Amino acid sequence: MANILAVDDEAQVLRSIGRILEDAGHTVELASNGEQALELIKQQRPDLVVLDIVMPEIDGVEVCRRIRADPFLAKLPVIFLTAKGRPNDIAHGLDAGGDDYLTKPFEILELPARIRALLRRAPGGVLDPDAEYLEIRKLKLHASRFEVWVDGQLFQLTPIEHRLLHCLMIHAGQPVATDQLLMSVWEYPAGVGDPKLVQVHIANLRAKIEPNTSAPQYIRNVRGHGYIVDV
Repeated sequence: MANILAVDDEAQVLRSIGRILEDAGHTVELASNGEQALELIKQQRPDLVVLDIVMPEIDGVEVCRRIRADPFLAKLPVIFLTAKGRPNDIAHGLDAGGDDYLTKPFEILELPARIRALLRRAPGGVLDPDAEYLEIRKLKLHASRFEVWVDGQLFQLTPIEHRLLHCLMIHAGQPVATDQLLMSVWEYPAGVGDPKLVQVHIANLRAKIEPNTSAPQYIRNVRGHGYIVDV
């Protein structure tokens, strides 16, 4: 399976996470603080990091930022596992570069399910420099690089933002339900995943590509049906 680094400053919680992941067939390394986590990440290059937020000295958000700032680690999948579950906490973690966010307490089976989904979509030699573009009105999205042009201006996207926009653009003119986005973009099984993940990433996308986020031109809400990119 995968080599996973779990990071949490509560020893009992950390041991529990380790057992859950080992029972799911993974090899697990444990770190009790942010500094130790960063050192292990550089030494061992895990396949995925499960990261608490509230830790002394270097908290999880800062650990994630440092991972994303390192070109050799930037694509490492990170899932936050934390007791901080308010919408602004989730937004803060995802803005720092987290791929997913799970709040404590959590269902034992949900953590391995989310990890499987993250590992399935983790980048690994999939970028194609000769890929085509998707173009709708003034949006031009590279199909594999994390780049989008809006009226000729280039914006860099995170991997999840890219997958989300790509999914909406290939279904242009049709509303895509939140549940469908969780399955298509995050690759969750039906009924798994937090709709707030979609909401936060949609907001982040709009902050990059919309001239006016209060009156979106490209990604609209369709009440009761999800989100749509108009043709």
